[in-house]
This record gives sequence, C-alpha cells and structure tokens, in this order.
Amino acid sequence: MKAQLLPMALAAFGLSMLLVTASAAADPLAHGRLSLEDALDRARAESPELLINRARIARAEAVQRQTLQGVLPTVSVDATYLRLDTSLLDDIPVLEPGLPPLLTRQDLGPAEARVASIQVVQPLVNVGAWNARRQAGSQADAARLVLRRAQDEVTLAVIEAYFGARTAERRVAAEQRGLATAERALRQAEAGFDEGLIPPVDVLRARSRVLDMEARIATAESQVVAAHALLRQVLGIEGGGRLQLADPVPKPPRSLPPTPSDAEMLARRSDVRALQETVSAARYGIQRSQSAYVPDVNLLLRYQRVETDQPLDLTESGWLVGVNLRWTLFAGFAQAGAIDEAKAAEEEARTELHALRLLARSEVVEARAQWEAELLGWERASSRIEDAEAALALTEARYAEGLDDMTSLLQAQAEELGAVTREVNARFNALVAAQRYHLAIETGEAGALAR
Repeated sequence: MKAQLLPMALAAFGLSMLLVTASAAADPLAHGRLSLEDALDRARAESPELLINRARIARAEAVQRQTLQGVLPTVSVDATYLRLDTSLLDDIPVLEPGLPPLLTRQDLGPAEARVASIQVVQPLVNVGAWNARRQAGSQADAARLVLRRAQDEVTLAVIEAYFGARTAERRVAAEQRGLATAERALRQAEAGFDEGLIPPVDVLRARSRVLDMEARIATAESQVVAAHALLRQVLGIEGGGRLQLADPVPKPPRSLPPTPSDAEMLARRSDVRALQETVSAARYGIQRSQSAYVPDVNLLLRYQRVETDQPLDLTESGWLVGVNLRWTLFAGFAQAGAIDEAKAAEEEARTELHALRLLARSEVVEARAQWEAELLGWERASSRIEDAEAALALTEARYAEGLDDMTSLLQAQAEELGAVTREVNARFNALVAAQRYHLAIETGEAGALAR
C-alpha cells in the first residue's frame, strides 16, 4: 500500500510545482523583477481606461447590429387556443328523426378552436434605418480609434512612471555618492585638525555638510517611495513597497523622425480621425432625423391556419401577401426638434474637431522643441560630470596640501553633486520628451525607444 502511495504523492507534488511555475510565469511580479515589457503588457491588459474603451467598442458594435432590424426581415410565429362556452350553445332545439319526429333540446357544449400563423415582414424602403446603420458604423469606428489613441497614451504613462521610479532611484544613488564624498572630506578635516593643521571651523562645516547630505538622502528616498506608488497605481498593482525594476534608464535618442506635414500628421492621429468619424456619425444623424418625413414601405407575408372542433368542424388555411406603406405626415414638432438637435450635435462635433486639429499642430511643434531643448541639456549635463569630478579631485588634493580652504572644497562637492543630479534629471526629461513627440505625430512606435 505504501509503495502505491509514494508514486501518487510524487505526481501530486509535481503537479503542484507545475501549477506554481505556470502562475509565476503568468505574473511577472512573482519573479521579483519587473521589466518594462512586462509593465506594458500588464497595463494594456488591465488598464481601467483601456477596459472602458473596449467596453464602449462592444456597445457601439451592439448598436450597429441592432440597426440590421431595418434591413433584414422580421419573422414571427404565434399560436392561439380559443374556447367559447356561452348560453348560445345550451338548449338548442334539434329535430330528431322518427315517426313522428320529435323536437328536443340539446347542449352542444363549448366550441374550441386553434389558430396558428407565421408572418414575415421585409422592409423595402426604410431610409431612417439605413442612415441609422451608417451612423452606428461611424460611431463604432470612432470608438476603435479612441482605443488606439488610449493605448499609446497608456504606453507613455507607463514609460514615464517606470523610468520615473528608476530615475528616483538614481537620484538616491547620486545623493549617496555625495554623502560618501562629504564623509571623506570630514575625515580629512578631522585628521588635519588632530595634527593642528586645520582650524576647527573646517571640521564643523564638513560635519554640517554630512548632516545636510543625510537629509537629502532621506528626501530622495521618500521620492522613490512616491514614484513606486505611482507606478503601482498606473499598473493597477495592489499593495505597497518598492518594485524590483529590471530595466535601467536608457539614453535618450539623438535623432527623431522629421516633423510631418499638417495633412500627414492629421491623417496619422487617431484622436483626430476618431472625431472625424464622430462628425460623420452626426451628419448621418441629421439625415436619419430628416428621413422621418419619408414613408416606409414593407412587404408582408402571412400564413394562417384555423382548426375548430364540434359543433363547427371547420378547418381553414390561407396566405396573405401585402405591401404596407407607413407615412407620418405630422407628429407635432417632434420631427423638427429631432432635426434641430441632430444639427446642433453635428455643429458641436465639428467645432471640437477644429479645436483638436489646432491642438495637434501645436503639440507637434511644442514636443519637438521640448525634445531638442532637453536633449541639449542632457548632453551638456553629461559633459560637465567629468569636469566636475576632476575639479573635485584637484580641490581635495589642494585642500590636503593646505592650498585651498574648506569653502572651496564644499563648493567643489556641491558642483560635482549638482552635475550628477542634473544628468540624472536631464536624461529622464529627454527620454520622456522623445516619447511625447512620437505620441504627438503618432508614428506607431510609442514605447519602442525605451525597449
């Protein structure tokens, strides 16, 4: 018995390990490290904004399917059972045969009947339904384009939050590096003071610098916590604490696609195209309202069968073929009001489209200029790090020889830390600016620069 239980236990253990491995593969957080690709996949799958837009697409497509009612035939089947039991069927005089014949009264009982029919109505002319279908189709296309734009915006938000957290971590590293430099200067000052070469004020100023750097590190670490909380919010990850991020902050691109023409840029932008579809839907809405003055024509086909029992014993079947014309000549002012409302909606959508086109043009110019400025700032900040490090090393050596004072040393430390911090911030700003330019011209490469 024990020999049989051992293979079963091993199989159960293997199955459980397989399930754990599969769940860990499905959840990148189970590995302890979150890459940018995993973050983007998670956001595309679970972002509330994208889920809402997908639901809107499903609703628009459902409305579009409903408009088929004005094009396709309607088939209905009905069956009725009738029972007639009244005083008209009681005490009915009946002449019975015989010699002589007798006049008697009989109760014939209730009359029963069954009626069954099938009816087909095929719309022949329904202008309102045709325009309603075109309107619903434009609304569904607009919803799909809105989703496409939202996906790019979510991608940018994830990249900004992901590398924002990594940049906050780099700021902590820079501040810790500055603390190490300040502690080295403090040790140097204390050694010189013990030998009687350094005045006590230098020790006090060096110690004050160390305390200031410790406070700066605490502030930088609080910014890391805030950045990781923002990243969790963007990705929809429950809980708190820092995430283990796998990808470092890359260098910003030194070149971007050229600025397209206005026509090309507007043709790319999904949000502009979505509003164009909204304008088309509003135009079809006007035509749909105006079609209320046009008559509807339907073809009617009906087959009916009637069966009755005693006392009638009747069975009848028949076909009905007809053409129905329905025309509402006057319905108060409902038709006129509906037309005015549709025209107002079309005017509103057209105005929004004009405003969005102006905004799109300005976004492209602004994003390009912002990227150029941030890239130049990052290049200058990167080139100043080596100079600041060399100046700090030279100042430390001169201070050790008594050729420079503590003021010069602290100033060199601040300049070196400032150079590193500026490079950290400038790299992030230039990277995000490049992503925003891609989003502004909608090249379809959102997020590609960061992979």
